[in-house]
Amino acid sequence: MWPPFTRLGYCCNLVKSSRINIRWKSVRLLAYTTCSDLSGSSSDTNVLCHPYEKLGKFKVTATLDQSKRERNSALLFARELKVFGFKHDVESYMAIIRLLCHSGMGVRLNHLFMYVIDQNINRERVAFEISDLLEALIEEKLIKAVDVLVKVYASVGRFEEAMHTLSEMRSRAGLMVSTLTCNFVLKELIEWEKEHMVESVYRELKRKGLIPNVYTYEILIKGRFSMGRLEKAWNIFAQMREAGVKPNAFIIGTYIRELCWKWKTDLAFQTVKAFRDLNEPVDVFAYTCVIRGFVREGKIQDAEDVLLNDMKIREVVPDEDCYGALILEYLKKGETAKAFDLCDEMKSRVGIEADYVLMRCMMQYLCGVGSLDEALSFFKEFMQKSSKVFIDGVTFDSAIDAACKLGRMEDAMELVEEWTKGRKMKLWEMHYRTLIDGYCLRGEPWNALYMFQEMMRNGYRPDSTSYHVLARGFQGCGVSLPLCMLFKHTC
Repeated sequence: MWPPFTRLGYCCNLVKSSRINIRWKSVRLLAYTTCSDLSGSSSDTNVLCHPYEKLGKFKVTATLDQSKRERNSALLFARELKVFGFKHDVESYMAIIRLLCHSGMGVRLNHLFMYVIDQNINRERVAFEISDLLEALIEEKLIKAVDVLVKVYASVGRFEEAMHTLSEMRSRAGLMVSTLTCNFVLKELIEWEKEHMVESVYRELKRKGLIPNVYTYEILIKGRFSMGRLEKAWNIFAQMREAGVKPNAFIIGTYIRELCWKWKTDLAFQTVKAFRDLNEPVDVFAYTCVIRGFVREGKIQDAEDVLLNDMKIREVVPDEDCYGALILEYLKKGETAKAFDLCDEMKSRVGIEADYVLMRCMMQYLCGVGSLDEALSFFKEFMQKSSKVFIDGVTFDSAIDAACKLGRMEDAMELVEEWTKGRKMKLWEMHYRTLIDGYCLRGEPWNALYMFQEMMRNGYRPDSTSYHVLARGFQGCGVSLPLCMLFKHTC
């Protein structure tokens, strides 16, 4: 008779080579055949039975503990046992946890703890208290598993249990979970809007042996800003110096961003300059936050001074986000000339052309506020100046729609000519619908019908939306569209 995991390996091969329905049958067979070992009878007298009837916890635990090389089959085996009604206890769960830790399957370990916590809350399916499982984890010093358990507790907002787990691990095993896990707990406190607990939990973690890193301090800064404690947030940098932790560009950028969100952009800019004078790392993100902050506060000239003067002096190379905030603001004010000047400046200074994302944002804003003439002028000028920049079909449709609503079908067809011949792009069905609607708005149903025919000649089979646009347009022109014409063109 094969030992359990010889058969398990055999079942694993079945799993890999069979279809999904065969795979599940193979794992069920594993559960049944493992059960047959317990009968102690010969192969000709073995009778298949449900695992929960005869399969004991010691057999399951031993089987799982031997399964490190066949982990996927072992996990399917454990899952099938649960389906058949087998109630896993602490020992069998520990076997599964050891398997997951050994295999580096952190995501599955996360799901397992989530399930156990959920079932303990609802008093269902699990035959033990989670405190018993924690006892076993501490006894075996499975620090990786405790790390995951603490994270799961924090992610579901059960911070008291998370701290209790850390306390037990520290007091009874003399171990401390990773700084990464402690940072996760602090971050989740902010996510769960428990900023008032961040400081006390941080002090408690330090007493338990936490060695904070720069990301720990970054979370503390966020917590203090959330509580409106701007001065105390600044004091974090003094704590870092005392601890010998050097601030990096990330934490400085976070501090600057938080100041700007609190409408303190002037202070944020002074802080940026102070950090630069101290030779601390300040990257382009901090400047982007300052520029956006000034724009948000309506201080456009200050934002432009930062971009065009201070960043040049400090030799900080701006990116398209720095320019984009100002370009969009100038467009909102109808100052398209300044917007294009900045586009030219961006291209000449850093070699970046306005991309289709920025272009789409510009068009969406101008069309959204009804500035159709500005949107059309902007798009035409952009196409002329940036002939090599990709423009997506949605943005192009916004432009021809603006021309159609203005009644300037000649401009719309010029754009179509440039799109199809100049850029070698194909018109989409939505573009044809826009042109059909435009001609109908202008009172030229014959041209609308021509565009409908052109759409079909180019391989599009009109859908109900296209028919509706054409019929509605003809009705608006006071012209009836015979059904036979539609049927003729759709056959």
